[in-house]
Amino acid sequence: MGNGVRATIIGMLGMSATAGEGAPEYVPKKKQTGKMLLVVLVAVAVVVAAVGVYYIANPGQAPGGGGGGGPSGKTSVTVWQAFSTTEFPAFLSIRNAFMQLNPNITVNWVNQTTPSPSTLQPAALAGTAPNIIIGTSDFEGSSLYYYNFTLNLKNYVNSSAFSIYSPTSLADVTYNGTDIYAFPININGVSMIYNKKLIPTAPQTTDQMIQMAKNITVISGGRYSTSGIIAGDQSDSGYRFVAWQAGFGGRLFASNGAPTINTGATAAAMSFLNNLTTVNQVTPAGMTTQATWISLFQTGKVGIIFDGPWDITSYVSALGANNVGVAPMPTVSQTGLRPLPFLGSIAVSVLNQKASSASSAQINASVKFAQYLASNASEVKFWNSAGDFPATTGGLKYVMSLNVSWANGFAEQFLKYSQQFFNTPQMAYYWTPFGTYYSAFISGSSTAAQAASSIQNSIVSSMQQYHIPPYVVVSSSPLVQFMHFDTAATEMNMAVQTGIRD
Repeated sequence: MGNGVRATIIGMLGMSATAGEGAPEYVPKKKQTGKMLLVVLVAVAVVVAAVGVYYIANPGQAPGGGGGGGPSGKTSVTVWQAFSTTEFPAFLSIRNAFMQLNPNITVNWVNQTTPSPSTLQPAALAGTAPNIIIGTSDFEGSSLYYYNFTLNLKNYVNSSAFSIYSPTSLADVTYNGTDIYAFPININGVSMIYNKKLIPTAPQTTDQMIQMAKNITVISGGRYSTSGIIAGDQSDSGYRFVAWQAGFGGRLFASNGAPTINTGATAAAMSFLNNLTTVNQVTPAGMTTQATWISLFQTGKVGIIFDGPWDITSYVSALGANNVGVAPMPTVSQTGLRPLPFLGSIAVSVLNQKASSASSAQINASVKFAQYLASNASEVKFWNSAGDFPATTGGLKYVMSLNVSWANGFAEQFLKYSQQFFNTPQMAYYWTPFGTYYSAFISGSSTAAQAASSIQNSIVSSMQQYHIPPYVVVSSSPLVQFMHFDTAATEMNMAVQTGIRD
């Protein structure tokens, strides 16, 4: 990213170009083993009598949630978290520092492999949920706050507490433009990552990208020894696709929550991605597993991929810092529009008394720890430990002051060319239909237009079945609605972009 663009971003954040006093030194990281699991398909059977909460036992952690205040005025709270191996040391350091500052509060943690509706919603209905949950902003909005499981934090802290966050990250945790249901810990999304040994400069348009990819693609005996591009569109149930849909002029949902997928823009984006294999022959067929194309890029066999900061240090470690470039996704030549990937946040929410059976002391302690975990100093610790982009403007100022080339590339994508992750309940019904019908199109059993129509029809059908606006309007509260959905123990299939790393 050029100095002019970097200065523009710094200006957008209201920053100076230098680090604040006392900013910790950035230390390049070793190989990061964690990789994003973008979609988890879960089947939720809401039968309160059969609640099961899965956790991995570790020394010093406690299962479950709720409970009461401890002896002698002490309060204990429980956090469900799923930090990566590079993030967890920062979390533990932050937790220990908080307990030193607040000796009457004990913070226990549970390592959740998949903090999804399959574990949280049944636990919340039974009043056995944890006090605090750390997950993706869309999941916490669509599956927790919407169903009245978590607090509106505006009722518990002064409005000035939210002024430290960038507008984009705060929007990620704001529901209906008013309620704030979490503190954002970071911001994340995908951008174009390229191997500079194969692609020396970032393409500015898709036509340039395809030509550069053709120049380096090597096919022998029907097998790719070097691939120009792997878009990752078949490996994530539609997470990366939304960027290309926007580049062709489309959008997933209207402002009222109705899906807007059955459009020419959706079909054009599908055809563009499929043509990378069938027409342009720069992408091998069958790239359905992220681990496969991640490994191919790490070993220098792919020119361009689309991935996020959660994997960047593994690429830098494998290829060398000077050989890894990050830039915004190129402008779509047919439309002149930029692809707009989702910009989401990992965030920390506090469960309410109904969901966790917490005392008022535990609620207050939980809010206090959540706010501390998402403070400027804590978010800088996560950056130094794992490369997580801070959600605070102060943390972003620090990151920009370092002038790390790949960080600059992500910042330009995030702050200039992105769209907010839909944090509404409608989003949960997108993932499975997209994966099903896009695969049918890729295999040749349907056209792109038919796939777009089928995805939309499937989403509408599920929304009608589960009383999700705008197709069904009910007068009872969202929590009551949710309990009514599954009283016959039928399973609700939901796919949630979790942000969990293994």
